[in-house]
Amino acid sequence: MKHRRSIQKLKLLCGFTLVTASAPGGTQESNDGSPADAFAPETGALDAALERDLDAALERDFETALERDFETALERDFEAALERDFEAQELESATQVDPQATRLTAADLDAETLDEEALATGEAALNLVARLEAEILLSDLVDQERWEAAIPVAQRMVELTEEELGISLELGVALSNLAILQRRLELYEPSEENFVRSIDVIREADGTYSDAVINPLIGLGVNYQLRGAPNQAATIFEEARTVSRRVHGLMNEQQIDILDHLSNTMRGMERYGAADRYQLTALQLRERIYGTDTMEILPALYKFARWLRSAYRFQEERDQYTRAMTIIRDNVSESSLEIVFPLRAIGNSFRIQKYAEGRGIGALRRALEITQAQEQPDRLTIAGILVDIGDWSVAFSKVGPTGDEYRQAWELLGDLENGDDLRAAWFDDPTYVLRENPSNRGIGSATDPGVVPGHVLVTFDVLESGRTTNVTVVESVPPGLKDDSTARAITRSRFRPRMIDGVLVSTQGLARNFTFHYLPRD
Repeated sequence: MKHRRSIQKLKLLCGFTLVTASAPGGTQESNDGSPADAFAPETGALDAALERDLDAALERDFETALERDFETALERDFEAALERDFEAQELESATQVDPQATRLTAADLDAETLDEEALATGEAALNLVARLEAEILLSDLVDQERWEAAIPVAQRMVELTEEELGISLELGVALSNLAILQRRLELYEPSEENFVRSIDVIREADGTYSDAVINPLIGLGVNYQLRGAPNQAATIFEEARTVSRRVHGLMNEQQIDILDHLSNTMRGMERYGAADRYQLTALQLRERIYGTDTMEILPALYKFARWLRSAYRFQEERDQYTRAMTIIRDNVSESSLEIVFPLRAIGNSFRIQKYAEGRGIGALRRALEITQAQEQPDRLTIAGILVDIGDWSVAFSKVGPTGDEYRQAWELLGDLENGDDLRAAWFDDPTYVLRENPSNRGIGSATDPGVVPGHVLVTFDVLESGRTTNVTVVESVPPGLKDDSTARAITRSRFRPRMIDGVLVSTQGLARNFTFHYLPRD
């Protein structure tokens, strides 16, 4: 049906925001001299590609849950409207007059002669059409990421839904959608108000433990998280988890998204033990569902391993990838393409730890060997492993990297449909392959009493070898506190060099802004 397709087309905005924090007392960094994002993870502790995989996976999980609830509500609404239309058609058929028996003129028609129920049904049908049109328009604006233009449409959706259905699940969903849009534009106060109202409406319509209340609760928790109210965020996330366990059972997977929010909230509060327990609980839940030695448990192992890396627990991270490799060997084979991912993760873990252990480069070479031995080798995977090996060489080579792996990867990318985009993403701008951080001496945590923010802005060049030169402190607050430490960190760091037309080139005028907190001296 046409209306059904319109409903299924509607994409709901994702309400998931992963908030992370740096290690206690650490510095944070942004590119090009801009202020560091207060919620940005430590880039030296996280492998960027793997972190993006994690964020994308969590975002898809949460978006799926939102879409499921929203489409269910829309379908229920649509079916109810169809039933009303059918009743109206029956009423119309029953009251039709034989045109040959009598003829009525416009003057003969009077509002009082029309059936009130038919009028009400007609108005409901018009409201349904208006809401469907608004839904389609909202879907188009969301697809185009035109958030400002989408907000008035979402507000109109709320008005139309309330006019037609009153206090209902549908109204709760419309309010939640509006709140998500407002949060995307950092309109936290109206967003919070609409999340609260959505929760109240849903509970009035469907009870305290309605399944539909979970997503607005999560959305409200994210709002608190983003505006710096972690205690309130944790309370709301725990409430969402309670509802989830009450509705779907103690061991349901839906609560894992909520556990992730709780983990990151605890880490933002520097309650690292609690954060770790939530992540471990999420892993144990999936082990209860899928077993401890099945292929289905691998995504959960990888997710937990990335969490461990973000906490600088590199050996524990590698233990999880080693466990995954054992599972793959037992269930598939030692030369399965599935084993390439944990091998690459192990190799990159050693590099990010700045530990030039032979097992690291050995894992990367084994990953390349397995991939190339496949009946139909995947060019993108091979290119990615070659870049990993090139990064290792830049990070640890004593005689200087040759750049051969980078050039081979560049050539392979040229054969892919989106090769130019990948070349730009991988080689346009120098990126860390080995990061040294400024020392933490003399600085504290953002939560320490009396501390104030400081920063050091440095500029530098990156040579074809990935080494830095011309490191200059451009600005520092307070002057001199972390100047030498920051300049030394950049000097010791290594970067993947820029590549143009398959040739490694130097890059001039890069900038990094390191931020920290310190206690001023009297």
